[in-house]
Amino acid sequence: MGAAIYIVPEKPIPGLDDFVNGTAVAKIDEVELDELCKRLKVTSIWAFVSQDPGQFADFFEDGAEAANDLPGEAWFDASEGLRTVRALHGHLAVHPHALSNADDFVDDLQDYEWVLSALEEQRIKWHFAVDF
Repeated sequence: MGAAIYIVPEKPIPGLDDFVNGTAVAKIDEVELDELCKRLKVTSIWAFVSQDPGQFADFFEDGAEAANDLPGEAWFDASEGLRTVRALHGHLAVHPHALSNADDFVDDLQDYEWVLSALEEQRIKWHFAVDF
């Protein structure tokens, strides 16, 4: 399946399926996406990526102690993410070739928008995480 960029709510919403495939986003060229976000004057998707440092303990020789030196998990207002997702989605609807492989990327953006809208309605913070 490969890498995926998915939404992590700060707390779950009962009945909300917050699953988003996110594999198309993980395949988009990071520099290309950052440049498009700059042109659209929105925060890059990558700026919303954060993870619990404890999840990285297995990657360090010193385990949890080394993971403690990593920055803490960051949380964002859903409205911030919606601004980025909607700007990208709107732009790609008019300019579908603005990014390579944009078709599947747009599908992920639609799913992100749906989940972020539900989080915004409930005033629940969130961030993106990466699954390898």
